[in-house]
Formats: sequence, C-alpha cells, structure tokens
Amino acid sequence: MTRKTTIHIVLMFVVTVLALAGCGEKKRAHVPEFKAVSYADSLIFDRGQKQDYQGMLALTDSFEQTGTISPIAANRWRGVAYNYMGSVRKSEFYYKKVFNASIKTDADKYNYYKASRRLAEILVKRGEYEEAMSIALEAVDMMEEWGGYSPKDLAILLKTIGCCQLNLGRVKEAAGNYATAYGKYRKLLEDTVTVRELNDAIMATDDIALDYINAGLFEEALHWTDATDTLMKQRRDLAPDYDVPNLQKYTAIVTIRRAIALQGVGRDKEALQAYREVLASPYGQTDEGRIEGAEYLIAAKRYGEAADNYRSLDRFLTKHGMDLTLDNIRVYLLPKYRANVEAGKLDSVLVIGKQLCNALDSAIIDAKNSDAAELATIYDTQQKEEQIMAQKSYMARQRLYGISVASILVLTFLIIYVVHRIKAQRRLALAYGKLEEANQQLEHANQKLEHANQQLEQKNEQLVVANARAEESSRMKTDFIQQISHEIRTPLNILSGYTQVITTPGMELDDDTRQDINRQITENTDRITGLVNKMLELSDVNSVAVIERNDHVLGVQIAAQAADDSGINNATHLQFDMQFEGDADSAMLQTNLVSATRALTLLLDNARKFTKPAEALHVETTEQKHVVLRMSVNDGRLLFIVEDDGIGVPPEEAERIFDEFVQLNEYYDGTGIGLTVARSIARRLEGDITLDTSYAPGARFIMSLPMTA
Repeated sequence: MTRKTTIHIVLMFVVTVLALAGCGEKKRAHVPEFKAVSYADSLIFDRGQKQDYQGMLALTDSFEQTGTISPIAANRWRGVAYNYMGSVRKSEFYYKKVFNASIKTDADKYNYYKASRRLAEILVKRGEYEEAMSIALEAVDMMEEWGGYSPKDLAILLKTIGCCQLNLGRVKEAAGNYATAYGKYRKLLEDTVTVRELNDAIMATDDIALDYINAGLFEEALHWTDATDTLMKQRRDLAPDYDVPNLQKYTAIVTIRRAIALQGVGRDKEALQAYREVLASPYGQTDEGRIEGAEYLIAAKRYGEAADNYRSLDRFLTKHGMDLTLDNIRVYLLPKYRANVEAGKLDSVLVIGKQLCNALDSAIIDAKNSDAAELATIYDTQQKEEQIMAQKSYMARQRLYGISVASILVLTFLIIYVVHRIKAQRRLALAYGKLEEANQQLEHANQKLEHANQQLEQKNEQLVVANARAEESSRMKTDFIQQISHEIRTPLNILSGYTQVITTPGMELDDDTRQDINRQITENTDRITGLVNKMLELSDVNSVAVIERNDHVLGVQIAAQAADDSGINNATHLQFDMQFEGDADSAMLQTNLVSATRALTLLLDNARKFTKPAEALHVETTEQKHVVLRMSVNDGRLLFIVEDDGIGVPPEEAERIFDEFVQLNEYYDGTGIGLTVARSIARRLEGDITLDTSYAPGARFIMSLPMTA
C-alpha cells in the first residue's frame, strides 16, 4: 500500500467521524447540575454531588417504593445519574418517560422542565436536531402555559433551539432565539450577580460563538465573542481573586475564539495579536492551552506550528484520563491529523493515521457494545415495570374484594338490626292498645276490683320500664346508623390494605416495614375503638335544631376560654397571638357560651395540629410556626378568624374538609370530624364557619356569630 493510498483511507475515516459531530461541542470540564425540591431530593442531590451515582439510583428506587417521591421525580433523577455515568441511552429513556408523563403538580412541572432540557441536549449532541428542536419547543410552550419555571432553564432551551436551527440552515431564526436566550441571562444578572450566574452566562455565549465558528459564520461569531468579553470583564471585576486558574483559562479560551473569528473575517493582524495574548498567559503555556491555540493556527493556515502544538496531545489525554472515544477523536485527533497533513509531515501523518484508524475501530465497537447493553437494560426495565403494574392491579382487585365483603357484612347486620327493631315497635304498639283497653275497664270497676287494679298498676309500671328501654334502644339505633356507614370506612380500608400486603404470596418485608405495618394496624384498631367515644358528639352533627342562646357574653371571653381549652397557649412548636380590630374587644354576643367556646376550640385545635410536623414523616425542625386568632366586627356579626402557616388546604377542597371523616393529609392523626362538629355548632347558633381560599401562607378559618341586637 502506497503512502497516498494510506492518506486517502484515513481521510475517509475523517469524513465518517465528522458526520457524527454535534453542535458547538468541545471537551469541557463539567460539574453535574442538581436541584433539591424536598428533603428526599436533597439526599439524592448530596449523593450526586459526591459523584456516587449508584447511590443516587439506590436512594431513588427506595424513595419511589415508599411514595416519598413521585414516579416522575424518580425517573428524572435516574436520567441525571445515568447521564453522568455515561449511559446516555438509559438517560434518554428515563428523560423521555418524564417528558411523556401526565403532569399534575408543581413538582411535576419542575421535573418536566429539567428533564426536557437535558433530553434536548442529549439529542443535540447526537446530531438529531429535528427531534431535539421539537422537544425544546414543546417544553418552552409548556413553560409559557404553566409558569413556575427557572429563567435559566428557559435560556438554555432557547439556546438549544437556536443551535438546532443553525445546523438545519435556519440562520435567521437561530439568531432570534440566541438573542432571546442572551436576554434571559442578562435579566438573571440584573436580579442577582454571582460568580456562578456569570459563569453560566459566559459558557452560554461562548457556546453560541463556537456554534457560529463551526458554521463558518465568522461575523456573527465575532459579535458573540464581544458579548463573552463583556461578561468576562464583569466576572473579573466581581471576584478577581476567586478561582483564578479557571478565570485565566476561560479568558484565554474566549480570546482564542476571537482570534479564529477575526481570522475568518480577514482581520489577520488583530487575530495574531489576540493569539499572542493567549501565548503570554499562564494558561497558554499549558498542554491544554497549546492544544486550544492550535485551533487558531489551523484557521490561520500555520499548520507547522499547529502540528508542533499537538505534540503534547497524548500527554494531555493521559494526564486527564481521557479515552479516545468518538467525541475525543473528533475534537482532538482529527485536527492533529489535519495539521500534520497540511504541514506536509508525512511520517507523522502515517503514524497519526494508524492511531486514528485503531482508535476509530475501538471507539465504534465500544459505542455499539455500550448502546446494545443499554438497550437490553431498557428492555428488561420495561418488562419489570409491566410485571409491577400487573401485580398492583391484582392487589387492587384483592383489596376491592375485601372491602366489598366487609361492606356486605356490615350492611347485613344493619338490615337484621332494623327489622328486629321494627318488630319490637309493633309489639310495643300492640301492648299500648291493650293497656288502654284495660285502663277503661278498670275505671268502671275500680271500686269492685281493687285487687285487680293493683295488678294493673303493677303491669303498667312494667310497661313503662319496657317503654323506656325501647326508646333508649331506638335512640341507640339511630345513632349507630348515622355513624357506622362513614366512621368505619377509613380505618377499615387501611386495615384491609395492610392485610392484603401481609397475605400477598411471596411478599417479603423488612423489619422496619413490618414494624410500620404493625404500628398502623394497632393505631387504626385503636381508632375504631375510639370512635365509640365520639358518637355522642357526632350524633348532633346533622341536627338542625337551634341551640338556645341565653348567654350575654363578651366575644373576648369566648376567645380566651377556647385558647385555654385547646391548649394552643402551651404549644411549644408555634407562637400564638390574639388580635382585635376596631371595637371587637368589647363586642357582646347573645349566644350559648359553652357551644360557642366548643366550636372555636375545635378550630384552634385544628390549627395547632396542622402547624406541627407530622410524626409519620420523621421530620425534625426547630422552626416555629405562627397561629393568630383575630377578632373583627362585620355587618352585625362578630368574626373569629383563625390563621396559621401550616400545611394549608387546597382551594378545591374548601367544602369537602367540612364533611364527616375527611382527612386531606394521611400523615396527621385525627378522626376527621372536628371541623364537621364545629360548623354544625356554629350554624345551630345561627352563625357559620367557612374557609378563606384566598389565604396562601397556610389556612384561614372564619367563624361568624350574631352579636347582641
């Protein structure tokens, strides 16, 4: 084989690799970007900061299984971990699951924005510009529709769209999106100027300049190097002594970009001057600096000098532990080969060509093997997810079957009980009829049948006792029917659910889970027992009878008594304050003191409970919450306003929380009847209790009672 034939073959490899090149890509040290939105997220985030990506995946799986984080958040974290482990196919798989998921909560939106941004960047790097632009455009549309996004995420997506448009030949549209992205970065710097924010903006504008250089649009590239210079000056002015090596490095890289752009527009002398500035810098004397400078030398057609600079390439790659992947071959080895070809150093060309061929063979085989392994893993993951869904469906059917059986048993008992009571009432009515007839006969024969009258009185006394017992039994029946259909359902569902878990074939539980299930079963069993103690108070919830209002009292007296009864004054986890507006502290009420105090006590007890961290979440905090009882007069009514900065109530649940047994947060203990009883009492006092849905920090309940006429 002749030397000319060897060069021809190597050049064909060069063309193949260049076809795989991405947009504006150059090897750059990159620190993983993470974000924590909850306590669980912060733990996963910490593992990522320590580059423990297997730990990230383990924590993510654990938190998803316990329901601590949503499936959407879990898939986003898996995408992050696999991306930084180099498993790009797996990363793309999980990012697409987030992108295609049903977005419902603010946390879902946050994860959607992050995953969409990362997914678009992966596709751009692979050269799939059409798909990357489609995903980025959809994500930007969702940001505008939903809101709540980070301006930085929007800026990166706009920059990605511009990169795709530039590579698809839509230069004018690309320029518009680049300009908009830069405007977002400038707006961020107006709000908060930090080294990190400046570095993000510098890298963004440098990427845009590199995009234009790669596209051969040097006038546009020169414009963006000017923008980067402006940001670099701001960075040096802000913290000249912070992270000096990186500051020198980015200053030199930006200057090299400028030299290449100047060379491209024919301003050779200015380009040479810029290059000499790099040579004179500390970074320019390093292996990395000389390799970066070789890009300008190739642009200036000073191939001999460029070839000399590339002599340190092998040492640089070894020092930084960089393998000759397809990306590194494109970024480093191909320019080195070109410089030696153009310089006419044929001996070096043959050596580098052989190295290039071997590296390409290895890199292509490694890439295929890696893709095949990742695709196999993704296929296995999909099969496992289908199995899990089938198992969940089976458990749901079993749970429904158990609930149905329990419901049928309860309903059968109620029917038997009602039928028995109807028969007893009929017998009682018949006995009353006979008693009346006997009384009439005894009245006519009273003088003659004194002995018989005594017997009749004895029977009458027995019937009175029986009547009292029948009335008591009837009342107990009414109370039971009112309560049992609602009260038993919530704890019964929990007991049924855990029973299904325990009895599921093949289910393996660790000690912590088993202890938690045992605790839940015990607590809910105790809860069912405790419901009996609530029956007396709950029986009046649906009563419409007006409570007698014979007490003339100060509103402040009711407030003070309720604060004492609720124990909110002594709660250590919050600060309680009582406030009065206008003449509220002297307002008189004609009401029932005991009932009004009870209703307000229930509201304060509700605020005390839901400003305290739920013990089920095991969250430790020293932060003190606030509860305010504020009184004001409005249109002849005295308003007792209870405000807290606890977990709050969604607006759509404003009425449902007053229904019996409704609990919006399963991590907090309670029977779910406190607000129901409080509203019932208030309305029977010719007042009311409502939830102010416009209050954002927590929850605001308003109890209104009529004042003295």
